[in-house]
Amino acid sequence: MAGERAIHFAMFTLILVGLCGISAWASYSYLNNLILEVAGVALSWGVILLILYLGFKKMYWDWWS
Repeated sequence: MAGERAIHFAMFTLILVGLCGISAWASYSYLNNLILEVAGVALSWGVILLILYLGFKKMYWDWWS
């Protein structure tokens, strides 16, 4: 059980870091205004977290509880 939780946590962390890195790069590359860059990164991270949470919840992966 502990090994499965570690795998789920590692998957979540790696997916989160990868997607957040891509969204940050895209926001900083294609936007010219600092406020829009920060807002774009925050919005994309929020959407990414929501999608990951709903995906894990739908698959009944309750490793965070």
